[in-house]
Amino acid sequence: MNRGKIKGVIFDLDGTLILSSIDFPGMKQRMIAILEDNGVPPGILSPKETTVTTLEKTERIWDEQGTHETEKKNIREAIEEIMNKTELEAIPSIKAVPGAAEAVRELKERGYKLAVLTRGHKTYAVEALRKSGMLRYFELVLGREETPKPKPHAEALEHTAELLGLSLDEVVFVGDHPIDSTCAENAGVRFIAVLSGPTKEKTWAEHGQETILNSVRDLPDYLAEQ
Repeated sequence: MNRGKIKGVIFDLDGTLILSSIDFPGMKQRMIAILEDNGVPPGILSPKETTVTTLEKTERIWDEQGTHETEKKNIREAIEEIMNKTELEAIPSIKAVPGAAEAVRELKERGYKLAVLTRGHKTYAVEALRKSGMLRYFELVLGREETPKPKPHAEALEHTAELLGLSLDEVVFVGDHPIDSTCAENAGVRFIAVLSGPTKEKTWAEHGQETILNSVRDLPDYLAEQ
């Protein structure tokens, strides 16, 4: 990390700052059922894939089928409602990653600008941070509907850095999923992987990640050493 001083830290949410019990498999199955009822051939979409992949495949199929934009809009809204409902149902069980609240407080006290960039809904993200005691430390919380394109597109990080008033060279992105590292790579932003989510160290190594921390708890010490 030798490209200049870091002035801002952008965090993923689930698995990075908080631990939640969102029913992702059930959510994906409900999404796929709606999509298959509206023109997507059965068997193409899988609940084992990320929602990013599912929605990108769907958009390509719609383009091939010439689906009318009004129909697309209605289906997108139905999918969004499923995602929002599933996320909000998980809020009562949310807990902070151990040490995360203390870490973000310390970073804030050191003068870093802090933001959250998530593929979750804004309402869910805000309530999750409030419940885990971290909301007050963040200047910015951006949900999936608040960037020109969501993660892993570069525009997600570009927009976040711009709103923080920082250049891409002045921020670092912290996340627990390869979608996060891909987003950072696409935007040319420094990335720090954490092991508090589902991604294991071996998988991070396979994705070429060299900076891997056990959790956000280790971040203040790591940044102090740079």
